[in-house]
Amino acid sequence: MNHHHVNFDFANESKVTTCMSYNGFEFNYLSDRWTLNRDVTVLVDFLDSFVQPLQEDIREVLVFYAETSSAKHTQNISVQLKLYQTITGQNDLTEQGVASFKNALPKKEWYKVSVVRGMLRQMRYLGLDKHIDDAVFKLTDQWSLGGNDKGVAVLTLDPETGPFSDLEFQAIGLHAAHRYAEGALRTDEYACLSMFKASGRRPVQIASIKCKDFSYSTNYTGSPTYVVLIPRAKVRGGKFRSILKPYALVNSVAQVVELHIKEQTAKVEAALGRKMTLEEKGELPLFIDVGTIVEIQSIPPDSLMDYLKSELPHIKTSNLTSKLNSVVKKLKVISERTGKPLKSTSYRFRYTLGSRAAREGAGILTIANLLDQSDTQNVKVYVANAPEHAVHISKIMNQPLARYASAFAGKLVEDEAEANTENAGAARIPCREKDCEVGSCGSSSFCQDYAPIACYLCPKFRPWAHAPHHLILEWLVEERDRLKVDANGDMQIVAINDNAILAVCQVIQLCREYNNG
Repeated sequence: MNHHHVNFDFANESKVTTCMSYNGFEFNYLSDRWTLNRDVTVLVDFLDSFVQPLQEDIREVLVFYAETSSAKHTQNISVQLKLYQTITGQNDLTEQGVASFKNALPKKEWYKVSVVRGMLRQMRYLGLDKHIDDAVFKLTDQWSLGGNDKGVAVLTLDPETGPFSDLEFQAIGLHAAHRYAEGALRTDEYACLSMFKASGRRPVQIASIKCKDFSYSTNYTGSPTYVVLIPRAKVRGGKFRSILKPYALVNSVAQVVELHIKEQTAKVEAALGRKMTLEEKGELPLFIDVGTIVEIQSIPPDSLMDYLKSELPHIKTSNLTSKLNSVVKKLKVISERTGKPLKSTSYRFRYTLGSRAAREGAGILTIANLLDQSDTQNVKVYVANAPEHAVHISKIMNQPLARYASAFAGKLVEDEAEANTENAGAARIPCREKDCEVGSCGSSSFCQDYAPIACYLCPKFRPWAHAPHHLILEWLVEERDRLKVDANGDMQIVAINDNAILAVCQVIQLCREYNNG
């Protein structure tokens, strides 16, 4: 990590070429690289290709954006300007150039033209338009460009970018708990996944959380509850962590996060060679950036609090997203919709939270609040699509891809004798409702989970290849039909054992392959 551009003691005098970004990062506007916050470095070397004096005018408007707008917005403008050069071959902003730029792009990418037009309008407003022909403004002002299509991934239930299916979402939770118990996931990895899965917040929000934002109190709900204060992401005119909103966490998530905070704090204290004060511990990010532990050792003691209160020790959004995707990859969940390893993005968790809320009858305003949306424009897509999300187990059971539903987590064995070679004296798993036995337990520890339903979802389960698993399937389907009547069609109740049904289907298929093969 190289943070020499940030001055914590503010002892150095500013030079005339030095500017301050919207997020409080110093940058030299004459350089080719502007580091505007912990995540974004904008490359402006392409400006050298523009004709003078227009080049300086564009640089000035980009400085204006860097100082007054988000780093991402500034970066987006520079990217689209460079694309303008690449597509048109122009080194000037001309009527012919902007017309060619628009005509070369498909309609769905006209938002890129809109970005350049927005910059042109800002230049006119700031008086930086002296070297741009009026014809450019007349032409671009006439255009109706529109923005990005809202909610396409959600509406189409895209299996790679849209919300996770119920089965995929359950599999993520189940496999993560098992991998963590086995030691295959680190505490920080499990905490990262748990925060995204539980909150549906944007990466920049989770990256901005500090340890002091967690509490266990009665202040919010009237009864003791784990609460995290999450910074709002899109606040007009707001700075880093300017507005915090409380979000309740279930105990299982909060406990993993607590353990992660303890482990991370211990590492920082080891690096410092001393115990941290309560205030210092509170200012630590929930997820520190790569290199922060090394960086922190070189910070003078009297500047440490300034450093901790800034954005610098916080994980870069891109690194947090990479961590999340890496964790999901480790789980080796197979999508029942594609038959391939589950594709993960941070926004899929967000879409899933919105979709599940809509399906449970939440209104637009409730979902907007749940997802911390400042308006309801992007929320309508969840409500509009709610009926499409219901999982029909019969449909899935009859699909060739049912075997990939990531429900069964155990290992098929020939018989009880093979199970005993792995775990001597392994307990038999009965099904009292059908008066039969279906497998062995691969663990010697006491278990209170309901057999055999929970067993089919447990990685320790060793189903026997010749056991009557079809009887279990028959019983579970009968139970499902009974619930449909008793619960008046409430799919949340009816579907309670759907994952187990799929797991049994997978075991039956594996038995078939084993016995025929």
